[in-house]
Amino acid sequence: MPAPFVWYDNITAKPQETTAFLETMFGWQPKDIGAMTFLTEPGGDMPFAATCDEMDGITGWVPYFEVDDLEAATGRARVNGARVIAENVKGPAGDASFIRDPGGSPMALWKRGQG
Repeated sequence: MPAPFVWYDNITAKPQETTAFLETMFGWQPKDIGAMTFLTEPGGDMPFAATCDEMDGITGWVPYFEVDDLEAATGRARVNGARVIAENVKGPAGDASFIRDPGGSPMALWKRGQG
């Protein structure tokens, strides 16, 4: 998999304020879908990120890494020193496990949904 970064969430206690800041700062176009607000570059047709409500144990920018097998990738992360925050979380386009690497950085392991 040559480029495993596939998405970014900004998980925050203040999603409306964060969305407004990102729109003003970078011109990103917001689209509220309820649970999150998608962000699209000006003139773009597909979102690349979202702002979301705070998650227990994770805040800030969270990169998503696409994996072929979510359960196996989560297990490998755990064996290699990651702390698993949440496993197999259902999302609009697939499922994710949220982890912190051994240095404390948050990330999501993501498996594309079928359909």
